[in-house]
Amino acid sequence: MRSNSKHTTEEIERYILMYLNEGISFKELKEAYGLLINWTSFWDKVLRYQEYGISGIQVKSKSNKYSKEFKDLVVKEYLEDRLPIGQLAVKYNIPKVDTVRSWINKYTKGEEMRSYSPKSEVYTMTDKKSTQEEKIKIVQDCLANSLSYKKTAEKYQVSYNNVYSWVQKYKKHGPDGLVDGRGHGKPNSVQTEEERIRAENAALRARNEYLETENVALKKLEEVERELMSRKRGMKRNTKRSRNYKKKDTK
Repeated sequence: MRSNSKHTTEEIERYILMYLNEGISFKELKEAYGLLINWTSFWDKVLRYQEYGISGIQVKSKSNKYSKEFKDLVVKEYLEDRLPIGQLAVKYNIPKVDTVRSWINKYTKGEEMRSYSPKSEVYTMTDKKSTQEEKIKIVQDCLANSLSYKKTAEKYQVSYNNVYSWVQKYKKHGPDGLVDGRGHGKPNSVQTEEERIRAENAALRARNEYLETENVALKKLEEVERELMSRKRGMKRNTKRSRNYKKKDTK
């Protein structure tokens, strides 16, 4: 049976083993061996294979059902322990990352997961107006210090939903995502020069940190690729030495 109509489970396993055991890079798998899925999907399957073996990459039934208690557990780990959505999907062998994301979105909108409903006032606090500069400061603090959304909301006395929304917008669009597009904030036309400069400087600082975070992730991927290529070259050298040694023995 083919996984998302591109590869069978057996084909995916073969690609994973080539990547892990033979040191063949993702780029080479794509260009020389016909791998059709993107890096994000492939790496997700690698992690699942390492965790669960072949069962972790097999096509799951579309009728998967999860109890309310299980959903509560997953959402709680995301909100309180700040585990990444992809990591949670792998940890609990949930086939699609979007499934976890939908649970989180429904909970934050009050549509579901009501059995996980902490009584802290940050969950029911009335929204207050915040400038773009204030939002950037709150988001930076949350991300830089690995604070939970709840702790960040309590620290700055803003609603939990606001913190969650700002962080998601920042991750997706950078500082520009925190511009108030609903007309509630002070228009740029009536901002003082000092306010405008402060907001622009804060946005630039946040953008730089955002780009630095992206660069760190890319550098990590490059390190993994270099390590695999180095391992592959070492294997080839050892194979060549072994062949030369055998030739000498036969003379």
